Parts: sequence; C-alpha cells; structure tokens
Amino acid sequence: MPDTISSSNGNHGTGLPQSPLPRTQPARQRVTVSLPTPLVERLRNAVYWTGHHTLAQTIVDSLEETLTAMEHANGGPFPGRLAPLKSGRRPRKPPPSHLIATESSSGACVAS
Repeated sequence: MPDTISSSNGNHGTGLPQSPLPRTQPARQRVTVSLPTPLVERLRNAVYWTGHHTLAQTIVDSLEETLTAMEHANGGPFPGRLAPLKSGRRPRKPPPSHLIATESSSGACVAS
C-alpha cells in the first residue's frame, strides 16, 4: 500500500497517495579552460582552508556571481548566440601600422 503524505496546505484527510518529487539536478557539461597557475593555487588553498564546498562548486558559485553582475550591467540576460563560439585562441590584433618594420632602400629594417 502506498504511503500517504499529509501537508499543511489544507488537504488533510484526503488520503490521496503522493509520490515524493524527484530531485533533479541541472544538467552539467564539462568545459576545459586553462587558468593561470597562481589563480588555481589560490583557489585550491581557499577550498582547502574553508572546506565549505568542492573546487568545482566554488568555481560554479564564482561564475554565477560574475555572470549575474554582467547581466545586470547589460540590463538583463544576453540574447542567445547567432553562431557557435569559435574554439581555440583568438587571433592577436596586428600592431599599429606605425610600429610595423619596413625594409629601407639600404636593406635595413626600420619602423615607419
């Protein structure tokens, strides 16, 4: 016989069987990033000495806080992407044209 769960919402005595609500965790996705070593060490030290959360949960909490601040500054959530993000490193911007070395008539490289 199924268990009967009573609640304080005025449904006392209905005797209707209720199943417990399944606890679902948000889907997770693995993301690999390279972080500066000193930052990772500071993070590991903080997790070690506080013991409140795992390393992963501390990173999730930090990203949530940062993204919330970015969305607040944006006036709301950012719209969905129109195209996938490009993987890999972003190309470096070329130096200003006045700093690009050119070859002189004598064959020496000089900045223009």
